Amino acid sequence: MAAKEAGRYCMKKSISVIIPVFNRESLLPLTLKSLLAQTCPADEIIVVDDGSTDSTVSIAESFGGTVRVIRQANAGPAAARNRGFKESQGEFIHFFDSDDLALPNKHEVQLDVLERSGADIAYGPWVKGEITESGFNAENHVLQQLGLPKGDLIRALLTNWSIVPHACLFRRSIVEKVGGFPEELFVAEDQLMFLRCLLAGAKVMHSPETLELYRSNDAGKITASDPASKARHFREWGRFLAIARNECLDKGIDPQEWFGFRQRAWQVELDLKHAGIRNEELISGLQAINRGGLRRLSYFSHRSIRRKLEGIQQRLTGGRAHTDFQIGPLTENQLSGIERIFQKSESGS
Repeated sequence: MAAKEAGRYCMKKSISVIIPVFNRESLLPLTLKSLLAQTCPADEIIVVDDGSTDSTVSIAESFGGTVRVIRQANAGPAAARNRGFKESQGEFIHFFDSDDLALPNKHEVQLDVLERSGADIAYGPWVKGEITESGFNAENHVLQQLGLPKGDLIRALLTNWSIVPHACLFRRSIVEKVGGFPEELFVAEDQLMFLRCLLAGAKVMHSPETLELYRSNDAGKITASDPASKARHFREWGRFLAIARNECLDKGIDPQEWFGFRQRAWQVELDLKHAGIRNEELISGLQAINRGGLRRLSYFSHRSIRRKLEGIQQRLTGGRAHTDFQIGPLTENQLSGIERIFQKSESGS
């Protein structure tokens, strides 16, 4: 993309970044620095404090300028994102997490993709890794490096794939159309929001050569949290599958026809039982989806075969993710972008 063309888009289009935060005093500064260093700067960065008890608010306020802080009682990530969206003005919306980082060209690349294609959502590559004082250590290959899943994105989302909305840039109109994030869910609310975008006819385009750094060494993430949080995670995923099926049925789509969807329901049922959750209504609903009985043998067999294939894939490609994640190695441009993040951080610290 020519710099002159990118500059034209940046000057004419407004971007709002929305960041929900809860007790992120040690992580938020680097996140904000990566956003303030964008080659296509956001018009506003809205930090929605969701009832923090540490110094998160004062740290966010210290950045001043385009960074604006909104405070509210703890209501969960969906409510915080919706609050920020309601008070935002941008034509394009970047929902970001408070512990992740964006390459300096993220807004520039994704805005260009949306303007050229007329799409509703640009979805870029992202990679998990450990963020340390010396830089970023990727733990695997880049997800969505080579593109989006082949075929139907709704089917992919409800079977083998999941999305990271903070690696996206949304048109404001599609967020308004689906009503933002569902506040009835505290986990998988981002998956349901994205599903609603797809059901509403959203056009999604891949935006290569930028990158989001997804922090995996954060003890606050649900996957590294206490058993009670993990139990809630499984319960909410079960609720998501039930809601997702009902909303698909309203559009004439029945995900129960897909083996991957039924297997997901079976896996969540197992997770709930292992976590000691005895919600009979939820478990019965999942059993109705996965159809139980002898079909469970096929789920066990498929999972066993898949794990063996993932092991082979790990040795061949460096990653175990399903093919829908379109993994690939870091490019030279992405490596250079990562270096710039930490160079700017050091010079600005």
